[in-house]
Amino acid sequence: MSIKTIGRVLKERRTELGLGLSEAESFTKIQKLYIVALETDDYKALPGEFYVKAYLKQYAEKLGLNADKIIEAYENGKGIAVEDKDDIQETYRFVKPSERVEPEEELGPKDWHYYFPIIALSGVAITIVAAVFIAVILNNPSSPNLMSSDYSDSKSSILKPSVSSSKSTSESSTSSSSSSVAPAEKLEVTSISGSTMNITLSNAVDPIKIVFTGDANSNVWVLARNTDMSTAGVTISNQNPSATASLTSGATQSTITLGKRTNLAITINGQAVDLSKYTTTIGPYNIYLTVTPATGTTSNATTATSTATTTNSSAQ
Repeated sequence: MSIKTIGRVLKERRTELGLGLSEAESFTKIQKLYIVALETDDYKALPGEFYVKAYLKQYAEKLGLNADKIIEAYENGKGIAVEDKDDIQETYRFVKPSERVEPEEELGPKDWHYYFPIIALSGVAITIVAAVFIAVILNNPSSPNLMSSDYSDSKSSILKPSVSSSKSTSESSTSSSSSSVAPAEKLEVTSISGSTMNITLSNAVDPIKIVFTGDANSNVWVLARNTDMSTAGVTISNQNPSATASLTSGATQSTITLGKRTNLAITINGQAVDLSKYTTTIGPYNIYLTVTPATGTTSNATTATSTATTTNSSAQ
């Protein structure tokens, strides 16, 4: 039996367990500096009385010593009676933390129930990432398509006003044309008496043209007064098969005289005069033409030209 200091007992016990200072520090969670102070009985190196007792108790318990006896010896300022090794042979084996078997490891391999929540959560996470990726791709087309779309929209926006303006102007012109174009011209025989015929051209539009046309056997003298025809008249023959006379501007009447009515055709503004209505074969024949002008009219050609001009101006 021998008396040893607390520090010596602690150091010998650590040595018996095969622990170096670094291993003891890791195992006991006490700084190496304080372990050295405890093993050399240098208690002044510790922060205070409270820490001295706390570290002595913690260190003794970790080393497998009786912590109460260690604290009692410290408080009494005495050493510790220790039996010599020759008297009692004790064998100690220190089990390092890495060699310890935790309770969970003793349970054996885990079944599929343990891993199922992990697998399920992983699947959900992958699905969410894939959905977000697809949404981003679908909502962000490539730049060339965007440029093409922008160009098309820009082009459409530039052209639309012109087309709309053209359409509006065209509709306006068409409406104006519909309301201003007079009824068609109408040529009718109002009376016939012997060699005299009275005819009327209603809804007439200038110029009023009288056309005389003969055939291969024609030899007919004709005259149209109040026209640009010579006052001497014209002979329609094989050498001069046709003649045209235009009514003087503003004139509403003309007297047409024919030497005979056979081998001859007459049209006024494209409408034929029916010479077969004469009941006599004895000439000369007089045709009294009365013209009734159309009021507030505009010719179709003029309206069409106006519409085309307006449309072109809008498009430009």
